[in-house]
Order: sequence, then C-alpha cells, then structure tokens
Amino acid sequence: MSESNQLTFGEAFVDVDEWRDSPRPHRYVHGGFEGTHTRFSFYLPPDELYRGRMFHFLSGGAGGDENSLVGQMAGFGLSWAFDVVFDQLGGFLVESNQGHFGNEGNTGMSGDLELFGASAETARYSKVFAAGIYGSEPHHSYVWGGSGGGVRSLCCIENRPDVWDGDVSFVIGEASGSSLPLMLAYWWLYCRTRRDQIIDACEPGGSGDPFDGLNEEERTALAAVYRGGWNRGAESQLWASAAWMFGMSGLKENDPSYFDDFWTQPGYLGHDHPERLASVLVNQKGTVTRVQRGPDGPGQMWLPALGGLGAESEDPDRGSSYGIELDVDLGDDSTRLYMARATVLTGNAMNREIYVAREGDLLLGERMTAPDMFDGVEVGDVVQLDNRDLIAWAHRWMYALDLDRWVVEDPSTKEPTLAPEYAGLGFLMVDGMPVYPQRQGRILPVSQSGRIERKVIHVSCTHDTIVPLPSVGHYHRMVREHLGDKVDESYRLWWVENAPHGAAELLLPFVTPEKDPGVWRSRLVGYDGVICEALRALVRWVEDGTAPSPTTSYRFTRDSGLVLADSAAERGGVQPLVWATANGGLCAQVAAGDPITLVGTAEQPPGAGSIVSVSWDFEGIGSFSEVPIEEPGSSITVEATHAYQKPGTYFASFRAAAHPDGPSGTGLLVENLSRLRIVVG
Repeated sequence: MSESNQLTFGEAFVDVDEWRDSPRPHRYVHGGFEGTHTRFSFYLPPDELYRGRMFHFLSGGAGGDENSLVGQMAGFGLSWAFDVVFDQLGGFLVESNQGHFGNEGNTGMSGDLELFGASAETARYSKVFAAGIYGSEPHHSYVWGGSGGGVRSLCCIENRPDVWDGDVSFVIGEASGSSLPLMLAYWWLYCRTRRDQIIDACEPGGSGDPFDGLNEEERTALAAVYRGGWNRGAESQLWASAAWMFGMSGLKENDPSYFDDFWTQPGYLGHDHPERLASVLVNQKGTVTRVQRGPDGPGQMWLPALGGLGAESEDPDRGSSYGIELDVDLGDDSTRLYMARATVLTGNAMNREIYVAREGDLLLGERMTAPDMFDGVEVGDVVQLDNRDLIAWAHRWMYALDLDRWVVEDPSTKEPTLAPEYAGLGFLMVDGMPVYPQRQGRILPVSQSGRIERKVIHVSCTHDTIVPLPSVGHYHRMVREHLGDKVDESYRLWWVENAPHGAAELLLPFVTPEKDPGVWRSRLVGYDGVICEALRALVRWVEDGTAPSPTTSYRFTRDSGLVLADSAAERGGVQPLVWATANGGLCAQVAAGDPITLVGTAEQPPGAGSIVSVSWDFEGIGSFSEVPIEEPGSSITVEATHAYQKPGTYFASFRAAAHPDGPSGTGLLVENLSRLRIVVG
C-alpha cells in the first residue's frame, strides 16, 4: 500500500498555478496535501464560461496520475472532456492521483484512501479553491470515471454523498470478483491455438458453431468461458488479458495460500492430477545475457505507459530496467510465457519475482505488481521461469463460487438459486452444493454495496471483454435491492452495443493478435458520445429533475449470455439500433465485378434524439464513406450498390450515429453498427 489508509491529510499546497492554452485556454493548478502522496490538478475555465459546477474525473487502471486528462489519456479518447465541461456544462475539471504515485506497485484499490478518501479530500479542497477564484463554491459537483476509475467513482458516490451530487461510472461492474477472468485464462491455456476458427464461426455469415472441430479439452475450455459470461459476438477479442494482473495481485492479498494449496492440497487439480497440466506448464532456468534499460518501457500490465505520465513520484527512475534476455531456448510459441513468473535466484535482486510477457527474445516485466522491474539485475544473474501461479489462477473458477453474493431466491419456487447473471455457473453445483472445495477470499479488496443516495448513470459495453458482463448485472441487482421500486428515481444503466473497453483502434491492437487499427474501427464503435450525453443528462436530472432515457432493457440467458431487447422502443437507452443486409442476408456470395445490394437501417429509441449520420465501410478496413441524409429522423433506411473487383472475403460495415438534440446538437455522436460477410469469387 502506498501510504497509511487513515484518512488524514496535511495542509493543501499549490506548486503550479499558471495559464495554459492547450487543450483549451484554462488556469492550471497543481498541488497536493502535506505529508501524503496525494496530488491533484485543477483545470479552471475563463470566468465567462463558468456556471458554478465541478466535474471530478477519476482515471482508470490503478490510478496514480493526476494529469491524465492532458497526458496520453487525452489521446486515448478523452480530449473532448474540456469542450463538454467548459462549453456545455459550465464547469471546471478536477483530477488526482487517487492517493498514490503511479510507480508504487499497487492496484489503486487498497482500502478507503485509494477507493474514495483521497478523491473526497481533493474534491473538498477544489471547491474552496474555486471559491477564491469565482467568488463562491460550485453549487453542484459531480464525479465520473471509467474502468478502475469507474470502480472508484462508484465507491465515491456510495461512501461520500456529501461531497458529490451525482456520478457517471463507465466500463465497470461490481468489482470484487467474477469467474469470467479465471475462465478466460483457462481458455487461454488450452484453446488459444483455435482462436481463428472460433472467430470465423461467430463472425457474420459464419457457421454459428464455435465448437466445431475442437477436441474435448478445447471444447471444455470454450464452454467454460461462455458460461462465465463471455460476450457473445466478441470472439475476435478472445486472447490473454493484461487485466488478469489486477486479479492476480488482489487474490495474493486476499487468499495468498491458494497458489500453494492448488499444488499441494487434496481436492485440487494441481495436487491430484499434475500430469494433466504438464502440457501447459513452464519450468525453465536461465542466465541473464542482457538487461534492457531506458525510459521507453511498457506501463502497467504491459500496456503503453499511460499511467503515471506527468505525475509526481518519489523516484521517477524506478523500474527503468524493464526487460531481460536469457541464454535458454524459449521456443517458437511466444505466447507460452505470458504471465510466467521470473524469480531472480542470484545477485543484488535475489528473490525478486516479476511477471513477464515475451516480445521477441526479450522478457518484459510487469510494472504494477513489481515496480522495481529488473532494477539491480545484472548480466550473469540466474533466473527461474515458471507459470504455476497462472495455472492456479486459470483453474480457480472451480473453487470460487461466491454463494453469499451470487445466490438469490427463485421468485416462483422460493428456493435458493444462482442469480440470472451467474446462472451459467450452475454446472459447478449439484443440489445447491459446490462440486469442488471452495475458497473464501475474493479476488479484489473492493466492497461495493449498491447503496447509492445520489443519482448515478452507469454506462457499460456489450463488447467490453475486460469487465465481466455478469458483474454489471450484479451491481444493477444490488442497486435494485437497495432502492426497491424507487430504483428508477436514482439509477440508470445504459448498455452500449458493439463497444469495447476503450477506443478500439487504440486499445485492441495492443491486446490482441489483430494489429490493424482500421479493422477494429470497422468492427466496433466508441462510447464517448454516450458518456457526453450521460454527463449532460446527469446535470439535468440532478438540478432540474428531468429524467434521462430509461435503463436499457436486457436479460441474461441460462448460460450467462447477455441479450438486449431487439426493438428500439423496447430497448431504451440512448444508442440507435442498427442492422444491415447484403442481397437480403447476412452473407452474400458474388462474382468479382458483379454489383451487390446493401441495405442499412437504424432506429433511435423514443425520446433519445434522431439519426444524423450514416456511412458504409465496404472493405472492412475502417474507411467509412458517409451517405447524405435528406431528413434526420428516428428511423432511417439507406441502400447502396457496390462491386468488389478482387476475389476474397470482405466484412462490410454499416454505421449510424445519433445525437440527443438531433441535427442541431453539438459534440460527439452516439454510434452503433452492423456487419456483413461478402464472399467474392
């Protein structure tokens, strides 16, 4: 933990107070609290734009950065925040490092300080500071954040409703644990070589049977990941998840003995049948031949170094030795060593453990769980590689049914049963009893309650493969249990169809084998337009009593698959429904040069504005051509004719975008899309 979790703070100090012109003209203030690691940044608009509001942004991941809105996160999809908050909402922006520096080696969820305490103190002081500039404290204050920041923004609004008047949390659910990340790791160990054929079966116009051609072990692994709540239609994102590091780190705090018990105690697969794990086990020892040093290493979870950029740190050079090479044959499969544990056996860094990922011959360290990385490691040091922790992690779903949280009363039989969002895990129980020995420790040390006293708009994405979809349904259920029939007075859940965890063209080339940003731009949409509308709608809801668009209508199947209502009127939310056909179907076969008729339709839910833009990407490469709209409306159908000149398989994409204020609206649009398969002979 970065500092004491006692919520005490020294005097506030300001060490930067200056005028800046980018990304918008504003007064920039940086400071912190004496005797703590908490640092903050305020972005204050000119007097003529200010209308008495504060908007407190919580950055994602582990936090640890008080400059994310103007650092690389601005290029990751948040540069619009200044326009929306300054121009449309008349507020100033606040952010903090949420109680810790970015290179201290934690998840940003270690107790009340990091979950909400540092943010609350930052918000409190920002109001005092604003009063000195504008003449009075803001009349309303709001908190908003996504991913790890969304976990913490929900904790803020649950625990400190005296500080903020409302919240927009996005791409997050109930965060203390879900079986899906464990089941995805299980799929990774046993089935990743079948990824391409699974994707092809599930793409538009595919066979629809992802199990075809798999062996018994592979079928079991794929079935497990679906039953854990994997996003149907998001098979192209099936791959190892760097977010496992959050869970691995949290589980080592909450249930540290599990990683040994799996291999040493009866009832666990690692003890009872270690021979079944031999095909996936890594166990190698080597000598260091090179240490890679410099400022250009990866950030947390091997992602680009977003977290901590521009943030204060007691030791900014910590972890600058970020990779090593060994004198052993690592094999042809570069994925085999993902999340293997490198234990330094000799030298100044002896006994240090660093999780690694392979890039060519280089083993890259993971910064969040080992902030020192390979500092102190020298050529000639001996390192042991093994993936026993990952294997134990990947099998924990057998031993981690959280029956206290996941069991509800069946409304018809009045008997206990798994909640609908977790119904897919029923195969792990017989007559209400777990088949395998069960563990008590949860994955992350986060205790969300759903006990909200302020208004919340919760935004989640159907193709977010980092946040388990059942955990979103679980948080919604906790809120319903707390608020009862008054839930609609304080809470909305808006699903965004066909949207991933972050900007697809920026995030997914880093975390999947598909490296072409254009392909991802053609497959998926962003959710920034929904966040913009959520912020605007939250202000109207809190201050004027104007109810926002209703919660998206959805359900979970008995195998934990998410299903949205299939008509705009029934679905609700703020996103258009979009569908398309090629020669009347999802798949068309044509000869090269022959014309094909493409039809796209979009419908906007009632009261959510109108369709203002439609476009086609015929090649599936992310290059969209806009189609003129004669008259924007709630429903639009367009037709196009296209001829493919070269044989091959193409995935055409039809995209529609809406604005809550129709064609007169300003700012980002709310998008959705539909895709087609065209086979050209």
